[in-house]
Amino acid sequence: MDKKDWSWLPAQMPGVAKLMAEKRAKFGNEHVNECWKRGVLMREPGWFFAAEGALMVGTPWPHDLVMSKEWPRLGTQALVMMKDPGVKHGAT
Repeated sequence: MDKKDWSWLPAQMPGVAKLMAEKRAKFGNEHVNECWKRGVLMREPGWFFAAEGALMVGTPWPHDLVMSKEWPRLGTQALVMMKDPGVKHGAT
């Protein structure tokens, strides 16, 4: 999978693709693209993390849900974590 090309996402992670479309509608393409770039391509924690079933993409937050005992309860549900646009962009 090419991390720069999102075309694989709907087929592999349809729930995540749906949630990302909602994030784009709410926060705008520029913000979502910045979060993807920083969290997926640059591997900076606190910018973008998504999971669906056994697939994960992005960089988890330092103490986020993925590392907790809550993660197994998600099952096949989709999860998208993204920096809030109201938070100053920079080191987290």
